[in-house]
Amino acid sequence: MVPKSSVNRALNALGDRWSLLIVQEAFLGAARFEEFHERLGGARSTLSSRLQALERHNILEKRPQREGGARMNYHLTPQGLDLFNMMILMWGWGVRWGVGGARAPTVFVHDACGKAMLPEARCGDCGEPLTLHTCTYSPGPGEGMEALPVQRMHRKRQPTDEAPALELVDLLGDRWTALVVSAQYFGVHRFDEMQAMLGIASNILTDRLRTLETAGIFERRLYEITPPRYEYRLTKKGMDLYPNALTMMTWADVWLKDKAGPPIRITHRCGAALDVKVACSVCHGPLTLDNVTLKLSRGRAAA
Repeated sequence: MVPKSSVNRALNALGDRWSLLIVQEAFLGAARFEEFHERLGGARSTLSSRLQALERHNILEKRPQREGGARMNYHLTPQGLDLFNMMILMWGWGVRWGVGGARAPTVFVHDACGKAMLPEARCGDCGEPLTLHTCTYSPGPGEGMEALPVQRMHRKRQPTDEAPALELVDLLGDRWTALVVSAQYFGVHRFDEMQAMLGIASNILTDRLRTLETAGIFERRLYEITPPRYEYRLTKKGMDLYPNALTMMTWADVWLKDKAGPPIRITHRCGAALDVKVACSVCHGPLTLDNVTLKLSRGRAAA
């Protein structure tokens, strides 16, 4: 059992890195099974199972390619389209910190002002940036404990000889990694405290901590000399992941509601309840799927 979290529900719906890649490609215009397979590669059975899972979680839906036709395309549902804020912040974080993605967009143009920009998370009330240090949390009506689903929670995330560099989806599409990062937001920094909070096996936690340290998201700090013991703290790069977590949480609070209400409430320092506005870094105008042009690393327009 672990503390209830909207992030847990969001991660359960989104699945794993393959599911996140599929959602990314759906935002970049893929619709047919063969399009997804051509862009992503991998086993067809893996792609099929992840598409089915995203359908079950109402993120994708199948529609006929043409009226009366038998061939089906996959399209984002309203629930899936509402993941745009999370996705564009994820892409922007990757650009800002040089974390690659084979097909992640790297150029963002806000059509309203015509400028290349990076997406920012701002308070919908006062307009100031949302950061870990400008937000506070308090228990919500849905607080409590819940069993954490463990399907597809991969054991090993360290780079290998075949895949020496971790990509964006390796960091943000792995549930244990995301949960270990989220523990930091609640002031949990030590190994035994994280293990107790998350109910995570020691070898998996060790692997994720090493991954996050290698990626420059965590840094170790010695807090006891004999024997040497360390705690883990977010770097500036790690703190910049916080807005992405906020959008994931608010998405789950809207679409995957707990009957009792949200487990936690977030308040910005202006005193307003959390209202995430994803905005242009140049003009601070709101960003939507309809007013942003995305370009892939090869420079061709994606959407």
